[in-house]
Amino acid sequence: MKKFISLSGGVESTTMCILYGKGATAIWADTGDEEDELYERMDFLEGSLKDLHGGDFNLVRLKAKIIAKGIECSTLEELAIAWTYFPSPIARYCTAKLKIEPIDNFLKDQGDCELMIGFNADEEPNKDRTGNYMKCENVSYTYPLYENGLTRAECEDILNNYNLHPNFPIYMKRGGCRKCFYKGKSELKAKCVFNPEGFAKDKDFEIEMNAKSNRKKFYHINMNAGMSYQAIEDEVNKEIVLWGLEVVKEMYNKTETHKPCGSFCHR
Repeated sequence: MKKFISLSGGVESTTMCILYGKGATAIWADTGDEEDELYERMDFLEGSLKDLHGGDFNLVRLKAKIIAKGIECSTLEELAIAWTYFPSPIARYCTAKLKIEPIDNFLKDQGDCELMIGFNADEEPNKDRTGNYMKCENVSYTYPLYENGLTRAECEDILNNYNLHPNFPIYMKRGGCRKCFYKGKSELKAKCVFNPEGFAKDKDFEIEMNAKSNRKKFYHINMNAGMSYQAIEDEVNKEIVLWGLEVVKEMYNKTETHKPCGSFCHR
């Protein structure tokens, strides 16, 4: 039976690739809207894990092909502009259309196979988070970290032993998606402080989307923050003037994230 691992690039999924990756194929669904650090990590992981398993490891990179209002879309930004709205907790098409569907479409042609999903022993599948709600009949879904009692802390120890801990910047602790709607205001401010170029790209997209949507009221692509990227940047700049850049960096370097958005996004 073919074995596959759902890889996000984060702690749990990388640990699965170390422990169970020999002879397996990791699957990563790329939304086309990931942070640069995540693309760099995927290249690094592919080479490192191949070396670790003596070449007996593969990484498949998937991208969606969705027809939205007659337009073929393969990235989150393309899809958001075609549909004129951004994903939200009640319309979470980013995961459904750009992650789960491409994975399911790939797996349904693989015959009887197993997909390993990275829940740790601190979590309970189908209770704390959902693994895959669009199940393929030919796929057996397993949770080896949970089943073998490996906690997140133990996973991190394994990653440190192999020098494969992601150690993502503070604004990526929740996930690698650039404009994840789950990110709070403080997380977006952290990105503005520590990655101003990346933040500027997201701000430009928000402006572009509003220009193309013909909305009368400005549309905030991050409902959780409840304000525009420009307004967030303005607040950060005022804080820098008041307290200085180093104080502001120290303040946002302590930003805490809350629950992850899903097993296919979890870092």
